[in-house]
Amino acid sequence: MTSNSLDGKVALVTGGGSGIGRATVAALRTAGAAVAFTDIAEPAGKAMDGTYFIRADATVEADAARAVEETETRFGGLDIAVNNVGNFGAGDSIATGFADTPLDAWEATMRQSLTSCMLGTKYAIRAMLRGGGGSIVNIASLAGIRVTRFASPAYTAAKAGVVHLSEQLAVMHAPDKIRINVVAPGLTATPAIEKSMTAEQRDLIVREFHPMLRLITPEEIAQAILWAASPASSGVTGLVIPVDGGWAAK
Repeated sequence: MTSNSLDGKVALVTGGGSGIGRATVAALRTAGAAVAFTDIAEPAGKAMDGTYFIRADATVEADAARAVEETETRFGGLDIAVNNVGNFGAGDSIATGFADTPLDAWEATMRQSLTSCMLGTKYAIRAMLRGGGGSIVNIASLAGIRVTRFASPAYTAAKAGVVHLSEQLAVMHAPDKIRINVVAPGLTATPAIEKSMTAEQRDLIVREFHPMLRLITPEEIAQAILWAASPASSGVTGLVIPVDGGWAAK
């Protein structure tokens, strides 16, 4: 019988210092995994036992490679990778029309939201090929599968890229016993969202898009990630899982 138990497994979560990443670290650890996590700054608060922090920038190839190497050295392997980093890049804004989007802003968002995923997946696959398999969960967004005026064109393109890259790699690496799935959050109550949007803006999005009429919590996203990473989903690869209060069904 399969379950969500991850006893004896080793996981690596990028952007694990706050928001969805932090909730994911907690969920994986509670399920029994040893968890390494990266962030660009030291996380606030006391670390959970069985976790290991790596200061790293997920958009830098050397850092992505080092994060996997440190995880293997610390815990003896890599079974699960969660590529969580993704956001608007510097200069990118929903207030700027596409025809006026600077190239450097476009490239910054691509680096934040697609290249970070590509690098994390690349080095996780290398480790999992050495270890005989594993599970990768990439975090996209409903903006990558639905049109919304509340995301920039660069962000929507990047997150759509995460979805299709993951599907392509899921098919390519299925014979290697490497599963690759996507979790696509709706509007989630993270510190980044609370900082970038007013309460009125958040409420407008929820009322227009979320039939549940509320924000999704980071812990709800983390539970979907846990399922996708665990033996409970052993026959599943190439799946996109919306956690969005019903947005994807509209």
